[in-house]
Amino acid sequence: MVDSEPLWFSVEQAFAAARGGAWTAAHAHACIGRGTAHTLHTMSASFGFPVDVAADTRAIMDAFLGRVGELRLKPGLLELLDAAEGALPVAVASSSPMRLIRAVLDRFALTGRVNAVVSGESVASPKPAPDIFLQAARDVRVSPEACAVFEDSLAGATAGRAAGMFVIAVPEGAADAFAAVADRVVPDLFAARATLELPERCREA
Repeated sequence: MVDSEPLWFSVEQAFAAARGGAWTAAHAHACIGRGTAHTLHTMSASFGFPVDVAADTRAIMDAFLGRVGELRLKPGLLELLDAAEGALPVAVASSSPMRLIRAVLDRFALTGRVNAVVSGESVASPKPAPDIFLQAARDVRVSPEACAVFEDSLAGATAGRAAGMFVIAVPEGAADAFAAVADRVVPDLFAARATLELPERCREA
């Protein structure tokens, strides 16, 4: 929905640097879509400093929320939501904590445009497990096989495939790894929208 990875990287890099760790783009890329707890454990394993997952997650979230105004919507998102409105239910299924998801939705006035929101806090296992997507399907009362997942992370695309859903990958960076877990790999959300069967009035809007 939003181009959040540059901001996440900046926040995580500052967090690690304050504890003597050099968080790189490669570290960040390996953690995309897997939740903050996974990121913290990766930092601990890489740099040797102890982490308190609950307290450190709050610290990272506070830092991110303090800069939420820097975020921008991904090109094509509003057009995709316009096309789905009145035709398909829409759920947000993210590994992030609910307060962060809500802050992003509020930032762009999108809260009223989605039918359900599922966070990593709502399920037993985060992506790449399918739990988040399966809960989202239950919340919008649609069978998993009738759902389409839009994902920019390999962990998320893997989760969508495990949930038995149609996976449309819009990768952040190299797309090669997505071929094994995505039904379609597209360059942007404009192309992603074109893969769905939507009413003609929506396609022509």
